[in-house]
Amino acid sequence: MDRVTEINFKHDQLRALLTQRGADTLWIQKTHNISWITAGANPAIPLDNPTAPYSVIVTADKRTILAYNIELPRIQAEDRFEDFGFDYAPMRWYDKQIPPMPNMITDLDGTVDGDLQKLRWKLTEGEQVRLRALGADAAAAIEGAVQTTRPGDSEWQIAARLDAACRESGGNAIVNLVATDERIERYRHPYVTNKRLERYVLIAVVMRRGGLMVSATRLAYHGQIPSKLLEKARKVATIDAQVMVASQPGRTLGTVFADLQRAYAEVGEAEQWQNHHQGGLTAYRPREVIVTPGNSTVIEAGNVCAWNPSIVGCKSEDTILIGENGFEIVSAASPAFPHIDVRVGAQVVRRPGILEL
Repeated sequence: MDRVTEINFKHDQLRALLTQRGADTLWIQKTHNISWITAGANPAIPLDNPTAPYSVIVTADKRTILAYNIELPRIQAEDRFEDFGFDYAPMRWYDKQIPPMPNMITDLDGTVDGDLQKLRWKLTEGEQVRLRALGADAAAAIEGAVQTTRPGDSEWQIAARLDAACRESGGNAIVNLVATDERIERYRHPYVTNKRLERYVLIAVVMRRGGLMVSATRLAYHGQIPSKLLEKARKVATIDAQVMVASQPGRTLGTVFADLQRAYAEVGEAEQWQNHHQGGLTAYRPREVIVTPGNSTVIEAGNVCAWNPSIVGCKSEDTILIGENGFEIVSAASPAFPHIDVRVGAQVVRRPGILEL
């Protein structure tokens, strides 16, 4: 699916949404939705800004980039949205009002954004191609960052290498977590500090490119890995493999979550799931849905899941693309990285182990 075909398909979906809502115009202002409708634009300037410096107006017949005069020359020269069926409506940077739009809805309305979310979390063929490429680059970035750690490195320095690796392949590490030694056991969400690495390091990333997101976690140990830590790694790998296999089209997230809870209990860690969220659907947000018990969302082919089971001092995380007949790990570690093979029924799922340095 080429980019024009993808955008036309999404425009058809938005025509149906306008009809369903009894509206004539949709004003798209949120960064993740602009990336979605443009099939891969990177509109953010402040990376944490939920809205972009330009927006998109969609009607049944037209799609228009509404851009301030600051942005328009660059957009026309480099993004060239006109090649993909968009026209332009310029605004002065100090204008506070948009041109009048009849019977308009906007994604700043949470219910409208919810409707768009259900469209964007099922990836088209083109998005799946981009996700696979992003997953490979995210895996290479985090693997490179963990392989180059040395005792005495600060967590800041480790995180900086991961940031640089994501930037070098055109993305951003919008989540970049590093913990060393005792901080891994203390905190499930370890903000990066100036603590220096002694032996054990955990790195977690969410890499964004073209709006799409891929999550992964990797672990390394300098010296001989303690047997208790190896056992923890096998436990979280087993839980992770089981929940990946359970993520099948037609099943609800709540049912999969129940399988995950059973997997924790089977490895003797029944209560550990309560200490951190376990992941869920992803696409254009780090998590489109964080799964909770009883969630009724039905998994479909084309969905993306990032599960992140953890027990004290250890975690397993990668991003999977759901197909009609199984899943693929788009952020899979390289063959050179240590691995743990987990058998789930007739299937063997390869999960990354702990790298010994």
